[in-house]
Amino acid sequence: MASATSTGTGKGTGEGEGSESESELIVLTCASGRQCTQIIPLLYGKSSLRLVVNSEKSRAQLAEQYPDTQVVRANLQVPQECADVVDGATTVFYVGPPFHPYEVTLGMNMVDAAVAESRRRRQQQDSNGSDSDDVSPSKPSAVHFVFSSALHPEASKLLHHDQKRQIEEYLVESGLSYTILQPSTFMDNFIGQLLGQKDSSSGEPGTFMAPFNPSVPMSFSAVRDHAEVAVKVVRERARHFFATYQLVSTLPITTTEYVESISAVMGKRFDIKRTPFEQAAEMFVKMTYGVDKADDVDQSFRDAPEHMLLYYNKRGLLGNPGVLEWLLGRKPTTPAELARLKLKEAE
Repeated sequence: MASATSTGTGKGTGEGEGSESESELIVLTCASGRQCTQIIPLLYGKSSLRLVVNSEKSRAQLAEQYPDTQVVRANLQVPQECADVVDGATTVFYVGPPFHPYEVTLGMNMVDAAVAESRRRRQQQDSNGSDSDDVSPSKPSAVHFVFSSALHPEASKLLHHDQKRQIEEYLVESGLSYTILQPSTFMDNFIGQLLGQKDSSSGEPGTFMAPFNPSVPMSFSAVRDHAEVAVKVVRERARHFFATYQLVSTLPITTTEYVESISAVMGKRFDIKRTPFEQAAEMFVKMTYGVDKADDVDQSFRDAPEHMLLYYNKRGLLGNPGVLEWLLGRKPTTPAELARLKLKEAE
């Protein structure tokens, strides 16, 4: 990763910005990832955004797609770059890089930067400066820190969940006004494999290669549901201070049931086969770091997806959609509904 660099004007943003009279500034990390890809369109043009990415390729793509937004390339392992990222921010929507061995460090750096920014803004707001260092629940912080975590961060056998647990603990104790979102495995991760076979005219059943045991129950989340709640939390702000929300779209279903529900929408039958463990782990590495970089990824970056697959093969990840339904004001998205939406988008 390179030193922080940026492009784009960012409506209402600029050097030294930070007083209450100026426009809000929402910072989103991992801005080219699956979550923010659906969040940004819901905020773009309505709020000032600063999009934080890792690669030059992502920076260039987002700068072209969202020309009126700041797009920043930053190394979140460097505290000063985190400070630059949150400078002037009113909200930080923090998504950590998936399966990163230093995810705890990155998350803590961002929390520290948000705390420092909150104190700086308090010093500007308090005429006498007598309590400018007070960042505590009794006095809401100037920066709202929204952390996209994971369902059941207490599941320590899941390395990436345990990393998020440590960040959650650090955030809760920081004195920041925070909201924690806990999605489960995204159903969107696997639907492309099924929909990609819709035009097959052979008459033969399709094939779904299950990355983990298809008979183990799993509660899935839909990215669109997660994005809608994320935007709601950002916009409504204080109403969600100090809340932790489990954002689960389905009650526990097996991967077999997941495939069958999409199969019914497509009118196509699928045979389900189990992907060997080593191949499944490699698939997640390629999904995360890119096909061209997968061979150069060392074992420390592979540990988390390997542990995840072992866990999912036996235990799954179980949750309840009640909280998500309450936040959305509607029923959460089912796999069948997601398939219909994707097929309609492709028309």
